[in-house]
Amino acid sequence: MDAIRPMGESYGYIRLALPLMSKYNIPVTPPNYTVWYRYVSGADPKLAKAIDALREKEGLFSDETNEDLYRRFCADTDESKLRKLRDDLRHILVTILKEVTELTGQSEEYESFVTRSIDALTGDPSVEEIRAMISQIIEKTKTLGRFGKRVSFKLNETKKALQTLREDFERVKTEASVDFLTSVANRKAFHDTLIEQMNEAASQQKELTLLIVDIDHFKKFNDEHGHLIGDEVLKLVAKKIKEIVRGRDFLARFGGEEFAVILPQTPLKGAQVVAESINKLFAKTVLKAVNASTPLSKVTVSVGVALYRPGELPDTFINRADRALYRAKQTGRNRVMTEQDI
Repeated sequence: MDAIRPMGESYGYIRLALPLMSKYNIPVTPPNYTVWYRYVSGADPKLAKAIDALREKEGLFSDETNEDLYRRFCADTDESKLRKLRDDLRHILVTILKEVTELTGQSEEYESFVTRSIDALTGDPSVEEIRAMISQIIEKTKTLGRFGKRVSFKLNETKKALQTLREDFERVKTEASVDFLTSVANRKAFHDTLIEQMNEAASQQKELTLLIVDIDHFKKFNDEHGHLIGDEVLKLVAKKIKEIVRGRDFLARFGGEEFAVILPQTPLKGAQVVAESINKLFAKTVLKAVNASTPLSKVTVSVGVALYRPGELPDTFINRADRALYRAKQTGRNRVMTEQDI
């Protein structure tokens, strides 16, 4: 029997956020949840000011208002952080270049490398390109340090700054790709990984399958037991699915009560076996709230399965899995359907 517990450090913020959302009739969707969680945590003063102003004006939060709050204060947060790191890295590189220009003959190759890196940063390098660039710069700087104690001493602080920047970059990159509630990959990370795996499957002529897992009657469960317990169920479902997927399999929160699993080098039949394992696991799982004498409502899942067809768009691939899921829910839930059942 799996016990459902409070959410740890973030529990207090959730206890503040959810009643406010209920008070203003705001749907508990991932974007809305993110907005109000940030509001009560005090993480964004500008967001707090905007919401306080709306609350003073009778507190009318329409769908358009909610979407606007998310777009203005949350949707671009991750990109802003990455942009700042990119600017910080450019500043460090300019500092390095200034320090080594006097070392004529000893640092010509290094100067050329740093100059090329600065040029690259004036564009819009990808996350992977920035990460590779930072690693290369650190290694090049270590190599340059062998030219003498004076150079090594001069660049010591710069190397420390680069190491710190790399740690900051990795942290921001992780935050930008992880769902804050369940700690699995988020929708953006899912989309990026799906495209990457589709390209690999097409070029290597390998099979690729996709599962979309939906918690049955989740809204009813939330209504009966409350959103705090519902959040714990989402975390438990993510944890249980993660126990089943292996190797290069990729789990993400697809949205709301849905999860997606990307299965590289897996045929449709193999994916169906994985999906049925997930379905059966929850069918026999009994949930019990901590300090409660009676079990909670049973949680089951429905799963849709689709096989990638080379040349198709990601949305087409996802839609087939989604239609299979819809068919599973149409025919009674708590079951697995593949695209062949549509």
